[in-house]
Amino acid sequence: MNFLAPWWVPAVAALAAIPPLVLLYFLKLKRREVRIPSTILWRKAVQDLQVNSPFQRLRNNLLLWLQLLVLLLAILAISEPTWRGRPTEGKLHVLLIDCSASMSVREPGGRTRLQIARDEARTFIDNMGKDDRAMVIAFADRAHVLCAITQDRDRLRTAIEHVEQSDAVGRLHEAMQLAEAPSSEVGEGYRLEDDNPIKEGHYVLFTDGRLPDTERVRVQRGTLEVIRIGEATENCGIVSMDVRRAYEKPEQISVLARVRNFGTQPVTRDVSLYVDGDLKGVQTISELAPMGSADRLGRLTYRDEVPEESEATAAFELVLPTAGLIEVRLSGEDAMPGDDRAFAVVAPPRPVTALLVTPGNRFLRQLMASLPLASYEVWTPDEYENAPDDKLIDAGRCRFDVVILDGHSTSRLPPASYLFFAAVPQIEGVALGEKIEGQAFLDWDDTHPILRHVAVEAMTVFSWRQLIMPPEADILIESSSGPVLSLLRRERNHYLICAFGLFDETRTYANTDWFFQEGFVVFGYNTVRYLTGSTTIGQQPPVSPGEAFTVAVRPGVDSVSIRRPDGRVDTMAARGMGLVTYGQTDRIGIYTISDAVPGDEARAVNLLSEAESFIAPNDEFRIAAGEVTTGTTVERVNRPLW
Repeated sequence: MNFLAPWWVPAVAALAAIPPLVLLYFLKLKRREVRIPSTILWRKAVQDLQVNSPFQRLRNNLLLWLQLLVLLLAILAISEPTWRGRPTEGKLHVLLIDCSASMSVREPGGRTRLQIARDEARTFIDNMGKDDRAMVIAFADRAHVLCAITQDRDRLRTAIEHVEQSDAVGRLHEAMQLAEAPSSEVGEGYRLEDDNPIKEGHYVLFTDGRLPDTERVRVQRGTLEVIRIGEATENCGIVSMDVRRAYEKPEQISVLARVRNFGTQPVTRDVSLYVDGDLKGVQTISELAPMGSADRLGRLTYRDEVPEESEATAAFELVLPTAGLIEVRLSGEDAMPGDDRAFAVVAPPRPVTALLVTPGNRFLRQLMASLPLASYEVWTPDEYENAPDDKLIDAGRCRFDVVILDGHSTSRLPPASYLFFAAVPQIEGVALGEKIEGQAFLDWDDTHPILRHVAVEAMTVFSWRQLIMPPEADILIESSSGPVLSLLRRERNHYLICAFGLFDETRTYANTDWFFQEGFVVFGYNTVRYLTGSTTIGQQPPVSPGEAFTVAVRPGVDSVSIRRPDGRVDTMAARGMGLVTYGQTDRIGIYTISDAVPGDEARAVNLLSEAESFIAPNDEFRIAAGEVTTGTTVERVNRPLW
């Protein structure tokens, strides 16, 4: 038999109840005086009256023993005695609690999925064997150890209570790697206090199963038990939003919001547009088709083919000659309110300027002349490197919105957007390798805005240099030897790097026929539009929950205050070059930054994730490799004695 309650609970109850009861039986009864003719029949009463002490000797009293028995049984009940249903001694349990956006879904009965997961995790802790140990890991886009391996159930329960809801997308891969670290067989194994090495673990995952990266998860040592949380299926959410200014009329704003129905019933919702908190327009989206039937949703993923009628786009046009905060809202209520709002920070309009750095390239000059730029300049590489700072930099940023460098690698990179041909920015993780000849392009992302309507398959390129990029870079065109066109975001800069140039290394012969095609002009138009979108023609760079953003601060400022959507204010110190990087973006909404340079005073954080908005619990949870068992609740094995 075991006791679930801590030892001090019955001890306090015993001290509070038993001594007062026994004391009552020590007290002498206080009698009332009555005149009588004789005391012959009252001798015993007279003897009691002759005792002066307020206390008497404790006598053997049946009522006292019965009352003590009742109190002891009550104290025993408070101690929560249990019979163990099955032995689980000596195991290591790792509790993985999903706190991603979909776990905020409110289930019938009023509790969120995360609250249900916490309750199930506490039940599991109560069921642990006498010698079992456990640890608690919470995860959304990143994993955090809230309690290291311990037998202390109070610590484990406290850690479970401290699992906080996030609006980020759930990813299991990192959490599983962290979970398996204690059971690693490196050296002699992970040793506990009793010098007992642990070679495998029991991993318990509390989730609704909507984790888009499970195909990367491998359970190498131990078993994974999945406790599926939730039943709700009905949800309609905003899955993408785009805010742009017109090139020709920068004061005009277009807002496109895509809405999708992830439930089993058709829905009609109103889409409202707010600018700086004022309502500017409303559109009604009628009869969005359901994603599938109730018995089918649990077997689908958000990537599966679904009816085209289950999504629609709301488009708004308005005039906004200044900066502004854009918000799109869905009317009505559903189980997941986090995807019913989307935000954007719009920069004030200004004309787009560009700089071409080249030793001589008439095709790039012609491209610049064909683009809708307010102005552009052409410098040689020497002019670029030797130009005084005041000619290239203004208010901490490059004077040009986009800089195109033709065959010139450089480390002079003031905050701006850059396009490199046969060259690279001289920053960590980026380099050019050996020469590649006679290869074809294997794959390209024609859905990316830069390659939209660009006929990559029609291009002929004779040679390029191997392009070495960091893991976070986006590959837009790829060959068998690696990336050919890649996009990298690094702090306040955007780098679009093309591994080939328009001419060969001697700049004598053409290296491609691309500049004879319409797609070359389309590529230039798309590139300038995309690279300058964050500062001149649309919204600030979009930020996903959990993703860090970097802002520039005013000269002479050492720290800034960042107000989160939940009202919390964080203070961040500025580092070199007057930049502040902030990563506590776990909630959606507007983050306002004090003492930032004009245009960097706010950032918008949006969910915009089909994976999280698809809230129907996953009935077919699969991983890449390993043993998996599933259930919908933790079986209570510690049965109350009564």
